[in-house]
Amino acid sequence: MEVKGKKFLVLGLGKSGLCAAQLLAKRGAIVKVSESLTSNEVIRRKKDLYDKYGVLSEIGGHTKMFCKDAGTVIVSPGIDMNLIYTAGIVDKSTEVLGEMELGYRFAKNAPIIAITGTNGKSTVTELIGKIFSLSGRHTVVCGNIGNPLCGEVDVITEKSVIVLEVSSFHLETIKYFRPHIAILLNVTEDHYERHGDMATYKFYKFKIFENQTQDDWAVLHTDLKNEALTEKIKSKIVFYDAASQNELKLDEAALPIKGIHNLDNIACVIKIARIMGVDLDVVKRGIETFKGLDHRFETVASYKGIDFIDDSKATNIDATKRALESVDKKVVLIAGGKDKGGDYRTIKNLIREKVKVMVLIGEAKQKIKEAFSEGVPVVFAKDMREAVDLSFSKASAGDIVLLSPMCSSFDMYTSYKERGNIFQQEVKKILGNK
Repeated sequence: MEVKGKKFLVLGLGKSGLCAAQLLAKRGAIVKVSESLTSNEVIRRKKDLYDKYGVLSEIGGHTKMFCKDAGTVIVSPGIDMNLIYTAGIVDKSTEVLGEMELGYRFAKNAPIIAITGTNGKSTVTELIGKIFSLSGRHTVVCGNIGNPLCGEVDVITEKSVIVLEVSSFHLETIKYFRPHIAILLNVTEDHYERHGDMATYKFYKFKIFENQTQDDWAVLHTDLKNEALTEKIKSKIVFYDAASQNELKLDEAALPIKGIHNLDNIACVIKIARIMGVDLDVVKRGIETFKGLDHRFETVASYKGIDFIDDSKATNIDATKRALESVDKKVVLIAGGKDKGGDYRTIKNLIREKVKVMVLIGEAKQKIKEAFSEGVPVVFAKDMREAVDLSFSKASAGDIVLLSPMCSSFDMYTSYKERGNIFQQEVKKILGNK
């Protein structure tokens, strides 16, 4: 892709927007950046882009004057272009590319293993990355996991393998993006605040296969076999489920990552490794030494027979469902945050079976209470400190205090990581006072 001398408008100055702007500016493009927010970090990034590359940025809002004559728009995944069009900031006739699509065009033909799904993306992405690294292959792990593809293109060679976590927001704006192996783990309720309904959300998830050919591979969970969209896939299809990981004869009890859902994730990883010809001994070693992700069903502490588990990454209803299905003890559940439009009542029976008390925080607490209050006692907390205090007082020996919010963190925190870190800090404070 030749960009020298061409005009680009980058929407968003988070990590994705910053990396896209840097990639373009280093290659001689004429770049400007528009960001709706103002923070110390945004101000620093604005200054750095100007000092290093002469890139002009506006912050604190997208304006028509600044964004006119955009050339090509590069959009960060967190920005809904429908809102940009409605506000008249960018004309619908303007070419729009997502940050991931831009990075793909500079990826030097390295094979891409792309992973999407409502839940499990980060775990599968990190585990695949670890296994390929152990095999001796130069491996670049990036995408929705925290480091954008645009920020990694300078270290990618034709001999690299790119392991890329992909969200539905990324897939909204693809044009030529074509992974050699595309993985769809699952599709359950999420992001209705952006996509509106399940049909639209599912459509974008299945776009990961859109540009594949018969030389490529599609890996899907067996639950998706009967989906109509599966019939449109042109690449070679492989299905997996938890039963298909038995070929490695893994000791499930000894695995460092726990839960029924992780048996599915492991099975998926094994299929991918087999397609790419990785030695099964390497695969087994990678799985048996993989410690899992921070804030993903992470045991923080145990005190007086009570386990404290941080599952802050459970930002949708299905993720909490999977967490509850993986425990055989009674749970004091800390939940709530910014609502994403799903129907909490879909797990009402599971809540009634597993949860002894719900401690609710955040904007969605009233909506969640209305969904579950008939089946389980519900109390409100004003912040994480009070939530942990209340949970500890309600728990008994043999119980689990589980942070598994079912919601995004953005009403109270900058990320699920900050939310999980504060939970862990409050747990440790309380235990230190006992």
